[in-house]
Amino acid sequence: MKNFLFPVLIFIAYGAFAQAPDPDFNDKMAGNESRFYHKSARFAESEGYADYDVTYQKLNFTVDPAVNYIAGSVFSSVKFQKDDVATISFDLATEMLVDSVKYNQQKLVFQHLANKISISLPVPEKKNALGSVEVYYHGAPPQTGMGSFTASTHQSVPVIFTLSEPYGARDWWPCKESLADKIDSMDVLITTPSQYKAASNGKLISDLVVGNNRTAHWKHRYPIATYLVAIAVTNYETYSDFLELSDGKKIEILNYIYPEYLATAKSKSAETLSIMDFYNKKLITYPFASEKYGHAQFGWNGGMEHQTMSFMVSLDYELVAHEMAHQWFGDYITLASWHDIWLNEGFATYLTGLVFENLQDGVWWPTWKNNQVSRITSSSGGSVYVADTTDVNRIFNGRLSYSKGAYLLHMLRWEMGDELFFQGLKNYLTDPSVANGFATHEKFVKHMETVADTSFTEFFKDWYYGEGYPTFQLSYFPDAVNPAKQKLRINQSPSHASVSFFEVTVPIRIWQDGQSKDLRLKLTQQDQVFDISDLPFDKIEFDPDKWLIAKVDKILPVIHVSEIMEIQIIPEYVSKKIRVLLPGFSGKETLRIVDVNGRTVSQTKLQAEDSRIDVSNLRKGLYVAEVQTKTQNKTVKMVVN
Repeated sequence: MKNFLFPVLIFIAYGAFAQAPDPDFNDKMAGNESRFYHKSARFAESEGYADYDVTYQKLNFTVDPAVNYIAGSVFSSVKFQKDDVATISFDLATEMLVDSVKYNQQKLVFQHLANKISISLPVPEKKNALGSVEVYYHGAPPQTGMGSFTASTHQSVPVIFTLSEPYGARDWWPCKESLADKIDSMDVLITTPSQYKAASNGKLISDLVVGNNRTAHWKHRYPIATYLVAIAVTNYETYSDFLELSDGKKIEILNYIYPEYLATAKSKSAETLSIMDFYNKKLITYPFASEKYGHAQFGWNGGMEHQTMSFMVSLDYELVAHEMAHQWFGDYITLASWHDIWLNEGFATYLTGLVFENLQDGVWWPTWKNNQVSRITSSSGGSVYVADTTDVNRIFNGRLSYSKGAYLLHMLRWEMGDELFFQGLKNYLTDPSVANGFATHEKFVKHMETVADTSFTEFFKDWYYGEGYPTFQLSYFPDAVNPAKQKLRINQSPSHASVSFFEVTVPIRIWQDGQSKDLRLKLTQQDQVFDISDLPFDKIEFDPDKWLIAKVDKILPVIHVSEIMEIQIIPEYVSKKIRVLLPGFSGKETLRIVDVNGRTVSQTKLQAEDSRIDVSNLRKGLYVAEVQTKTQNKTVKMVVN
């Protein structure tokens, strides 16, 4: 799901209307979601939901977009998973009114308390027995922040739309809110005043006007998670584009668009088709190809990946790429726990990055990578794994769940290589135990380990469960025995105490006489030394292609204290340390730091002739660093940001 505070993307004239990645895209996506989720985050899936499996549902709704109200019935076919099941339950907001409940066509007594309908069965059911439940209800759905059921307007025309992630479906229809049981198939019938059209999941079977009413019948024959069921109703204009596949079949891309946006939407058809074509070839063919992919415009500031029909504020390039990617990662394979939200949001964010890498001549790929790394490293902590799923700000955190989750995949690709990485993704997508179902983080990792024939335990311990990122210090020097041979020493400073050391393959590029050579240096310990060249080189670059979540201090040749004549004080701004080189070290020298008012704010005894002093506790401002010996005095001005 994507939420924009201000849904604006950058347009730059490159080729034919190429569009740059928005540097604030992920933060805008996650921006207001916490208000929407505040109530629903308290939801706990009922233990009794393991007692039965929903095999089919028929949703029959009557709505008028001018009124915040819904009436209808939901018919559910169920298969019991245990013996002696005496009670069956569904979720529905207490604010809604239940008219009656039938079980196997017989009316039953029920309770509707604390957002749950509890139905006592006539006799306990046995394992594998089949049954049917039909709930008739009506009411004004409660408003939960952003609104799981919203009655609004566009250009003074009424519109109703839904957005149920993660537990908002119960606000507007009786359902089984679950991340363990998908609805195997469903039909959705939506009756509205005749001037409106209704969008939903699946394939449109009929759209009939009878008198003053119009009824749309949508048929969906793929398993679907409850939170991905959706409806939207207004005076839509509709049109279809078609992507032809290599076997001659076509994928319909069906658009339900506000009339005022129709011309703009149609101008983006080629972009949408090119993104769908790319995903089909890079991953697997669109998982719901026999029905459709669609867009329905709505009034929420962003997008939501409702299965087979994403709801969109607009058809801007980056938003289309992100929501479409969710059809593979989020819909076809759905996260089994909100702890692992990256399986949805991190994956869709990275697929969007791959669009920038492979389309529009790849011109915006470096920009996309720079945007992600800058966002991730803007704060020193934070893991991809969500420890506390009651903290909704944390679940849908743009920096961590979206950007860092995406870059975790990018770094895994660097460690594995392109061929193995993308093969691992395809194996994951075609695994029958998760396809059209739910996946855990461990399921995905196992696929990548299997195809790479290695363990990624340490990788995910550092980058998924651990917080922060490393800052690297690099120094190069000639070999003592053979001065023509060049060596490189790599040190790192983790930004957060949860990870003492990041094991990672470091990308290095060296230049000699205008020619470059790329190196992969596997870093397993501090101050590790590598042979990097048999000849002196002109320049050395750290991670020039942005494979890592990392920062780097200046890359410098080794300074030997014995070769210098005076004190050197070198601020290392990224690692927030000061390096002091001290010829004639006696063990009595100190580093004194003075603020602009002449007050001493820090005084540290130096421990060696080459010392690094942590100054991360200093407030922002201008300072003077001073070291004094019996024969020398050195001061250096420095700015702390």
